[in-house]
Amino acid sequence: MISLYRCGVLAALALAVVLPVGQAADKDEFADLIGKPAPDFEGDFAVNGKPGKLSDLKGKVVLVDFWAVWCGPCIATFPHLREWHKEYKDQGLEILGVTMYNYERNRNLGFDKSTGKLTRVDTQNREGEQGLLKDFAAHHKLEHRLMTLPAEDVQKTFKAYNVSGIPHVAVIDRKGKIQMVKVGSGEENAKAIEAKIKELLAEK
Repeated sequence: MISLYRCGVLAALALAVVLPVGQAADKDEFADLIGKPAPDFEGDFAVNGKPGKLSDLKGKVVLVDFWAVWCGPCIATFPHLREWHKEYKDQGLEILGVTMYNYERNRNLGFDKSTGKLTRVDTQNREGEQGLLKDFAAHHKLEHRLMTLPAEDVQKTFKAYNVSGIPHVAVIDRKGKIQMVKVGSGEENAKAIEAKIKELLAEK
């Protein structure tokens, strides 16, 4: 897991929790979220679908994945996300990858399609970064919906979900309530998340 505070992405939130890759956060850290309605948010752009509100997905089991293109541990979770999307989409699972515009945090990034690597660029804008996200998703063969949050919504949404490091996953049941939160990559987290997905999909 990569600390957002350490990377300077959400310094304004003064986030200081740093967890090793694959290690789950203490369950008490998210106790106030479990069983509660998932805080709503709305994207302004999406790949593999249209932007919309989280609340529009009520009735489905939703895996919200807070991530970034520069986050190595996030990329490490892609094989699982591809597998779960393929295996469970028709059963009612919606995977929603939520990210931010890097240029709004003084990270001007490009994507080299020939190498599949991020590059530093002098300037970037919203349209350019949306193109980067499309190319990045295609390169990594991601077919679930990836959605960006506008700058004015990033801080309040990450704070509402207690995001202090990424990848940060919230699993939401068909009634729109959070039933699991996991932070970091690794097989232990992946097994727990998939078990929860199966459990929630079985509930009608």
